[in-house]
Amino acid sequence: MRIKAEHLENELKKSLLPLYLVTGDEPLLIQEALDSVRAQCKQQGFDERKIIEVDRKFDWNSLNEEANTLSLFAEKTLTELRLGKAKPGAPGAKALQQYCDNLPDDKILLISADKLDASTLRSKWCARLEQTGAIVQIWPIGLNEMPRWISARANKVGLKLSRDAVSLLSDRLEGNLLAAQQELEKLKLLYPDNSQEISAEEVLESVSDASRYDVFNLTDACLSGNAKQSAKIISHLRLEGVEVSFVLWALSKEIRLILQLSHALSKGENLPSLFKQQRIIQKRQAGLSAAAQKHKPQSLAELLDQCKKVDDLIKGVEKGISPWDVLTDIALSLAKA
Repeated sequence: MRIKAEHLENELKKSLLPLYLVTGDEPLLIQEALDSVRAQCKQQGFDERKIIEVDRKFDWNSLNEEANTLSLFAEKTLTELRLGKAKPGAPGAKALQQYCDNLPDDKILLISADKLDASTLRSKWCARLEQTGAIVQIWPIGLNEMPRWISARANKVGLKLSRDAVSLLSDRLEGNLLAAQQELEKLKLLYPDNSQEISAEEVLESVSDASRYDVFNLTDACLSGNAKQSAKIISHLRLEGVEVSFVLWALSKEIRLILQLSHALSKGENLPSLFKQQRIIQKRQAGLSAAAQKHKPQSLAELLDQCKKVDDLIKGVEKGISPWDVLTDIALSLAKA
């Protein structure tokens, strides 16, 4: 069967299936789906947990050997098969189908994989898994869905957010669910009274109070034209061990938005209506408007090319320079040094 991520917990409470395949490219939602299966298995007496990492040297025969091995420590075992980016290939497909043909009574198989393409999901081994157990596909949260997702998450942790506060978080954390979850947890610590509605201004204050040197301070410094502060913040982020990909995400997101505004200005369009359409709060509009007037579309497109270079450096496609150095150049250019 196929199970939507949001229905997984209810399905697990009804009954446990012999195997689950969780696949997608949204780390937070994948982790939560896996945790849900683990928790229900634990509750049902699957006290032992074995982890099998699949790599190039992996022997697929060991999967069925493991299925037939009696445990010395527990009556029931949860076996986790971590595919990651790997694909089973012919040996793996055969082994998985054999596993389905001879299901062990005392084991549940939990398979996790990065996003599988449509052709793989139509393969015989995937069809066999779906017939025997369940496939849980994790879909990314779209930009239009982000406000609803944040509101639902806020309610879940006991937070009341104003509409502007939700819009602010949606705008700043576009597509980054892990960062959104962390912000909500931080707000819960700052505002434990769940009867209090949190405003957009209070969200902004919590960001600046928590750290003088985070990615949002960086984008604000760039928008305000403060090149010295931009360079200082990047230096601190680097020293604090912040993921360079997270900083790249924040800067490239801001550049794409400014480019969109710059194009709108060149066509004589009305920025206030665009701000409303993009759910950009009043406090950010002046800085974004000034940046859109200061930068030409061509220069912004060149900055996005530089962002692509940073991505290549992170992935090792390009070498010879630190991605942080290129990010500093991007931030200084955005601040119009």
